[in-house]
Amino acid sequence: MRNTNKTIAVLLFSILTAGTVMSGCSSSKTVESTSSPSPTQSTTEQSTAPVKEALKPYEVVMVYPDGPQKDLQKVNDAMNTYLKETYPDLNATIKLNPIDWSAWGDKTNLMFASNEKFDLIFTASWFGFEGVYNKGALLPLDDLLLEYGQDIEAVEKEFHDGARRKGKIYGIHTHQELGGLQGIAFSKELVDKYKFDLTTIKKMADLEPMLKVIKENEPGVTPAVGPNFPLDWYFKSGHMDNAMEPIGLYLGEDATVRDNTFVNMYETPLYMDLARMTRSWFKAGYINKDATTQGLDVWAKFKAKKAFAYIGTDMEILKDVNSPQLMEGKSKSLGVDIIQLPLTFDQLRTGKLSATMQSISGTSEDPARAMQVLNLFFKDKNMLTLFNFGVEGTHYVMNNGQIDQPSGITPQTNPFYHDNMWQIGNQMLNYTRVGEDINKYQNYEKFNEFISSRPSNMLGFTFDSEPVKNELIAMDNIRKTYDPGFTTGQLDPDKEVPNMIKKLKAAGLDKVMAETQKQYDEWRKANGK
Repeated sequence: MRNTNKTIAVLLFSILTAGTVMSGCSSSKTVESTSSPSPTQSTTEQSTAPVKEALKPYEVVMVYPDGPQKDLQKVNDAMNTYLKETYPDLNATIKLNPIDWSAWGDKTNLMFASNEKFDLIFTASWFGFEGVYNKGALLPLDDLLLEYGQDIEAVEKEFHDGARRKGKIYGIHTHQELGGLQGIAFSKELVDKYKFDLTTIKKMADLEPMLKVIKENEPGVTPAVGPNFPLDWYFKSGHMDNAMEPIGLYLGEDATVRDNTFVNMYETPLYMDLARMTRSWFKAGYINKDATTQGLDVWAKFKAKKAFAYIGTDMEILKDVNSPQLMEGKSKSLGVDIIQLPLTFDQLRTGKLSATMQSISGTSEDPARAMQVLNLFFKDKNMLTLFNFGVEGTHYVMNNGQIDQPSGITPQTNPFYHDNMWQIGNQMLNYTRVGEDINKYQNYEKFNEFISSRPSNMLGFTFDSEPVKNELIAMDNIRKTYDPGFTTGQLDPDKEVPNMIKKLKAAGLDKVMAETQKQYDEWRKANGK
């Protein structure tokens, strides 16, 4: 799943942004293209309209993160055959150029620095977009979108703010879910056994009596498994609107506050309430002691029937997100039934709109053709299916309208298998895999309407960390020593939160807070907010 890849990729952020980019990558490069038609020379018969000149062949190089795929060339060839047969006037081919996640920073830095020709590149706010943009390595896309991106604009026109810099658009957001939900996942078997009424849970404290029952009656079962507990996604996403952790807008306990004054999240009353509650859970033995272990698989604990509840953001976007529902995909994959109970929901945020994008490199020799090819991924289901799932009959078969593995093939033995659906195009056109809710993308569309009705006050605002980068590094190092202990209840918040805040202030917290507020106020004034 993409969360795993993102976690790995975030660690590469500093590598990516550290590279140098040659001046030839400047975003001032013209976007004129061999795609622009020109009239033919007049003949002996007077023509009443210009005739389009045939386009010269052009190869659009697509750069994106992915693991090794044995049949990459076979899929690449199939995509080009389809392009030639379906869009002959485009006269374009594609070259798939995946780069392993672990090598992404080094290789893309070298590509930019050496002025290597390529066209489309995956970008993301958590994956170095800001650094690449600041070095002038990406082209502005506004004019290209207007002329060649009609199918992109049909679904993404209202969602360009995440990639807008100085009034220009530098990335095209994948059309996908616009946010997430945070809550609790439960073992259905144990919920049924003890006749728990999940509708009585309105806030995290309401979960505690159930944890107590499990602790007292189910030896070998952990009542609440982590690493994520109330202080993680439930608090940070459901009750804070962060500009740069730990600084953000506090939404209040009921998530309805709409203030424009930044606060330190550690000094909010809800943070301390949740920290004390988590600490009491840990002392009561409700929380797994290996919660801080890197790479911990909480779902494996459910599969082994060793867990009752999981607090986090790994919830499914179902048709009904307002009541307890069976997680169909997760239940099928684990072989045990899991019920989810959403408690908080994301706002529409800048970070989400810049979380998965495609940009056009300043080294592209035909940006117009690159945009035309990108536009196909927003309208052509066959193009998406080839990129996402490979060749039918070889890499997948259709099973009642869903993607399935060919007979005798598993995801591990499949020569072309990845989960890159979230990286490009209109995800709502994609097929689902066997085991997923067949209505997954229809659910996304409905959920997006809800998220769009909840815009963040900061929608469109991007914090420039350069003036306080040293302070942020120092603060981050301090937080790394405390956050895991608070999140899992292993540290006493009444004793250690004041100590941490004192250290954060010594590292420059107040300076960062003032700079964040200054930039935000200036942005609001400039944009009439």
